[in-house]
Amino acid sequence: MSKKTFFLSLNGEHIGPFSAEQVLAKLGKHEQAWTDYVYSEADQDWVMLMEHPEFTKSFNAGHARPQAKPIPVAPTFDLRPGQHLREKEWFLLREGNNYGPFSKLDLVQMLQEKSLFEYDYVWHHGMSAWKRVAELVEFSPAKIRALKQSNDGDVSEIFFRRRHARAYYGCSLLVHNSKTVFKGHSLEISEGGAGIVIDNPVLQPGQTIYLHFQPGDGVPPFNAVCQIVSKQWVQEAGEGRPVKYGVKFTSISQSVRESIRDYTAKNGKAA
Repeated sequence: MSKKTFFLSLNGEHIGPFSAEQVLAKLGKHEQAWTDYVYSEADQDWVMLMEHPEFTKSFNAGHARPQAKPIPVAPTFDLRPGQHLREKEWFLLREGNNYGPFSKLDLVQMLQEKSLFEYDYVWHHGMSAWKRVAELVEFSPAKIRALKQSNDGDVSEIFFRRRHARAYYGCSLLVHNSKTVFKGHSLEISEGGAGIVIDNPVLQPGQTIYLHFQPGDGVPPFNAVCQIVSKQWVQEAGEGRPVKYGVKFTSISQSVRESIRDYTAKNGKAA
């Protein structure tokens, strides 16, 4: 085993250094998850443990194939079998367990409903290892659009308007993760969540954060407990460049929700 040492990200903080053996021991004790982040000297960036060359072999040894009896999770849409898109061959990795099988269209609908996210890992028997949804061409925006525009009536049924209307909404906000406070600003808002920009690349999808929104046009200042569901670098040069995060609200007051609903009804953009 390598003599290198590694720093890990846990709840938004950096811990370490640890040897590779110590990292694997922490994974074995469930003190860290395979989807937690480790600093890669080669990439000079934070990468998931399951993707770091030092640990990928150990990850694949335990997750290269689904369990003999995968934990069943009923898909949210019962698709008729018989076509390739409806073959239930996909598995979803979440918190160390394998779920499925699902068809490709099951996963597409789950993406539409926000019960599956771009950072989630999926696999089928034609793949050598688990991959994030965002890495697979068949789930790219272009492929999803083509699927949506197909003449297959059954396929078109899985696409629907967004559950919540969105609207552009610019205001400053404070972000904290129980440890540190960051500054940021919002780009858009809906009853269900928001698109925000923060000058901090350490926050990761799946993490819970707390937001304080400054007052905006018709929306009072409010606090919200959120879960990060997506992460995208803003295309600006230089270190410390801002990052765009998509968050869903897990806790906001009903009065604020109603104010946001009124605001998006007047200023909303098409889904």
